[in-house]
Amino acid sequence: MSNVVIVTGTPGTGKTTISKTLAKAIGARYINLTQFVSSRRLYSAIDRERRTKIVDAARTRSSLTKELRIISGPVVIDTHAPEGVIPEQMVRRVFVLRCHPKVLEARLRAKKWAVNKIRENVLAEVVDSCLTAAVKQYGWRKVMQLDTSRGNVRRAVGILKSSVLEKPSRRITIDWLARLEKEGLLDRYLIR
Repeated sequence: MSNVVIVTGTPGTGKTTISKTLAKAIGARYINLTQFVSSRRLYSAIDRERRTKIVDAARTRSSLTKELRIISGPVVIDTHAPEGVIPEQMVRRVFVLRCHPKVLEARLRAKKWAVNKIRENVLAEVVDSCLTAAVKQYGWRKVMQLDTSRGNVRRAVGILKSSVLEKPSRRITIDWLARLEKEGLLDRYLIR
């Protein structure tokens, strides 16, 4: 049964706000994968440099699969790294939230992130890291991109809600490399 909707993307793209709002709009249970892993101690180590936990993918997949099997109805999972953790056969749709690198950089600075973490995450957005991982794991049929640069949560949730309930009418393509080159900003993010 494919009742899982994944909302993924680079940190700062609006995953948590949009995931919670979408879950409420479609009557789904909301799961933040980071909190799920932390509360069940499903990590194998801590990366002190990045100040993050390293997920034990096998244990997390097993625990999450058990949890998903007992939930009746839809589930929205908020995560920046779903690959290898959420069983493909349970996934109905994967939404990859995207954000213009300049806007993303400003959002992460406002959160007072370290400069190296901001650079790492903005570069991941520029080179489509989350999109590539989602497509590799779940295929283009299940993956849809959405630009959240303008921050309109209600509009974003409306688009995602209709895409969950019916087949998406068109595929959105976001190419930050081409856009940044056109805007004369590509060197700012790729050359340091």
